[in-house]
Amino acid sequence: MAEPGAATVAAPGRTAAPTTTTVEVTRPGTPGGPVRVTSADGLLAVRTVSRGPDRAEVALVATGAVLLGGDHVVVRVRVGAGCALRITDVGGTVAYDADGVPSRWDVEIELDDDARLEWYGMPFVVCDGADVARSTTARLGPRAGLVLRETVVLGRHGERGGRVVVRSAVSDDTGPLLVEDVDVCGAAPVPGVLGGHRVLDTLSVLDGTDERAGSDRSWSSGALAGALPAGATTMHLECGGTVTRWLGDAAHLSPIERRLGAGPPFLEER
Repeated sequence: MAEPGAATVAAPGRTAAPTTTTVEVTRPGTPGGPVRVTSADGLLAVRTVSRGPDRAEVALVATGAVLLGGDHVVVRVRVGAGCALRITDVGGTVAYDADGVPSRWDVEIELDDDARLEWYGMPFVVCDGADVARSTTARLGPRAGLVLRETVVLGRHGERGGRVVVRSAVSDDTGPLLVEDVDVCGAAPVPGVLGGHRVLDTLSVLDGTDERAGSDRSWSSGALAGALPAGATTMHLECGGTVTRWLGDAAHLSPIERRLGAGPPFLEER
């Protein structure tokens, strides 16, 4: 057992230094041409699926086993003014048993004026013995819109799951839109948080204010009209936007999964 105050050592063959994946979408260089997609690979590789005059779709593919003890994955996303980006995960992420050695997964998002980002993440599985800090930080410009689906699963089949801290901090030019910390451990469930459930499935739809029109936040309500899944709980945030959440025992049973399986409508409603 390590002495109190001793430095944490990464798992053999891994480094505790951040490994960064970046993707940026900007306006086309020539009128009528496709948007520009600039990327750099880390522990996740970026693969361009499609490009159009104002939007693109990319997929994130793991380049190896992720997450191991000591891993620090950073994903930076920027969407330029007037552009839209959809990100999909090719496979889910597994935080493996690391005997308590911590790992991190940090997402940093920047959306310029009238930019849109959809990211429908695959399940993030936290195995027994994993200790993960997962954060999402986003800044939304005027009239920017963010649709983010995050699914955290405690343990594989037959496991109770390790510890994960999920932090979200989304703001626009007027201040915070969403600030939340969820700290759970499958081996030590806390009443009033997840209880005996294993799955925390969250769909956040947020948009930045338009300073020229006051606090007009009509994009999120328009995008979700008639689209909220039955069986989940939807929270309407004070500054606009919604967080829809479901707790359960298996990700495929989530009503959010069933709703998105019918086809995400958000980019098409810009």
